[in-house]
Amino acid sequence: MGEVDVLVIGARVAGSSLAARLGDAGATVVLVDAAGFPSATPSTHFFRGAGLVGTLEELGVLDEVLGLGAPPLTCQVFHVTGADPLEQPPQRPGSVGYALSVRRAPLDDVLIRRAGRSRGVDVRPRTRLKQLVWDGPRVVGAELLHDGRETTVRARVTIGADGSASTVARRVGAVTQREEPATRAMYYRYVTGFRPPKGDVFDAAEFSLDGDELAYVFPSDDGVACVALSVNLPTFAAMRSRHAEAFDERLVAHRALAGRLERAVPVGPVMGHGPRPNVVRDPAGPGWLLVGDAGLYQDPWTGFGMDAAATHARLAADAIQSVAAGDDEVTSWQRFREARDAYGLEDFETTVSLGRDLRQLLA
Repeated sequence: MGEVDVLVIGARVAGSSLAARLGDAGATVVLVDAAGFPSATPSTHFFRGAGLVGTLEELGVLDEVLGLGAPPLTCQVFHVTGADPLEQPPQRPGSVGYALSVRRAPLDDVLIRRAGRSRGVDVRPRTRLKQLVWDGPRVVGAELLHDGRETTVRARVTIGADGSASTVARRVGAVTQREEPATRAMYYRYVTGFRPPKGDVFDAAEFSLDGDELAYVFPSDDGVACVALSVNLPTFAAMRSRHAEAFDERLVAHRALAGRLERAVPVGPVMGHGPRPNVVRDPAGPGWLLVGDAGLYQDPWTGFGMDAAATHARLAADAIQSVAAGDDEVTSWQRFREARDAYGLEDFETTVSLGRDLRQLLA
């Protein structure tokens, strides 16, 4: 095929929302992902009004997502063992005014279908990156694999939206600007029948701090709640060989949640994120950009990842459209770097520093 404007590797939150924005602006885009859709990916999926919820509204799919049955989380309740619960406003509500929690299979499916409705976007699931195509130091596309067949897509810009272990980042030699060691791990499962902290209205995310351990309950789509537990590395080592039983045992210490969780019905197995280093990569180079976890990965205990993915996509779309309008790529990519860092580095620092010991949340 001929050259397209943009090739996006990775079609979840960052990749699909970026493709939709660019397609709406008139760009030709090929959007690929190794997975088929709908499909799950490890994620505890809490996101905020000023982040991904706002993106869903901008893309015109917020009502579709709400139709999945996810309640608007217009407040949150913070529990500390031995103290009275504290009701708080939602985090970063933005103009939308609330947060959401939606499982990744239906959420990502909404986003990839939205990208596919955008004129000029060619969506290719079950398609893998074989290798990048270069012209000297510049990336000019990629060789792709689908059902054992190879195709080459040439593109003015190639995007890595392929997660924290990004193949694109590795192949372009993206410089690691900062790396901090892993300090935590996350386990989670879904339940039905979990009752809200008061009354019958599901309008609150709940957080429960017990020492250096944080439990979460996020009312999600289709009547399920996501129950998660962030633990430090010694606890992870102790839980690892029997994580499902240990998950339930540790939640008993979170007294504000324990009684209601005992009456809830588990749906599916206990899943988890093992410890991973926190990494900031240079997100731009000749002919390429990185968005979402591919460019900046932080431990999921703060839940910043999905909002960051949506925001990186918006910033990258601005930079790409700037180049399309005739601006210099080097200058536009530098603006993207600066905007990405202005948005994300403070959250990265918060995630890393407080993640070493969550008792700091009480300081």
